[in-house]
Amino acid sequence: MRVVEDGVGVAGERAMSSQETTRRSRARYFARRCVQKMNLPVVLVVVVYGAVYETTMKCAFETGRHGTTREAAFACTAALGAVMYACTVMRDPGRVPLDYVPKVEEGDALVEAKRKGGGFRYCQKCERHKPPRTHHCRVCKRCVLRMDHHCVWVNNCVGHYNYKSFFLFLFYATVSLAQSVYYLSDYARDEVFAATGTASVKGAAAATGCLILAFALALALTGLFFWHVRLVLNNKTTIEHYEGVRSRHNNIPTVVEHPYSLGVVANLREILGRNILLWFTPGCKITGDGTRYPNVLEMSRQRWDRTVRKKEGELTVL
Repeated sequence: MRVVEDGVGVAGERAMSSQETTRRSRARYFARRCVQKMNLPVVLVVVVYGAVYETTMKCAFETGRHGTTREAAFACTAALGAVMYACTVMRDPGRVPLDYVPKVEEGDALVEAKRKGGGFRYCQKCERHKPPRTHHCRVCKRCVLRMDHHCVWVNNCVGHYNYKSFFLFLFYATVSLAQSVYYLSDYARDEVFAATGTASVKGAAAATGCLILAFALALALTGLFFWHVRLVLNNKTTIEHYEGVRSRHNNIPTVVEHPYSLGVVANLREILGRNILLWFTPGCKITGDGTRYPNVLEMSRQRWDRTVRKKEGELTVL
């Protein structure tokens, strides 16, 4: 009996030791990845975003100019923007599965519409097949699923598994920066530029500098956010948009404008998810595994219509 108990005890200790080793290995991997991702542009984004937030909190709320409800709303949008930025930086945008093999379903004509015709897609650099909408990134030196673009400001590609977090980062960062512009403008009007203002020289310089910076960033991110709203509504990536522009410029004939567009409603469901109330809650990936997408050139009209109706029918409010 004692032998059995000793055996169970040893097995339990080994299991706990294995779990501890796994946790430590994951912690070391996460630490290494954080160090790898912290290049100059990422550090600059973190410092500037943090400086604008801290200055806004001091000028607008620590002085008692605005209530706790507005403070909580500003803190919430700023925090969500920071979390979505971290997800975009740290999350792998999507690798081609090692066992990926192109498949042509019965009745399908093409795997993907390309500028030089249809057919299986092969990456000469990776020396393997790649799924539709996948592109090779020269910076990351690998293929990325549903690649949108490589962004130097996140030191990462934006692809299938981190596009939603990038989209939500743009949304929350734009909202929080707009809030900063409003609160800092209010402070500067009464405390910096007014004859009765009480701001110190250092405080006035900090508030004015952050106001100018926040305004410029809010303007730039607003334009970028609405650009990606347009892409989401059409279920396009930035690469696919400019491929279409080049095709039209070079007078290359196309069968359809964009074969992956399911219509506005279904496109929103495809990118942001099934539950409308959860569209703007934190998340990273797009629906699916990133290797297959409905394509109008692969289907009959009846099958395509059924696919679109199915996607639209999957939308829920609760």
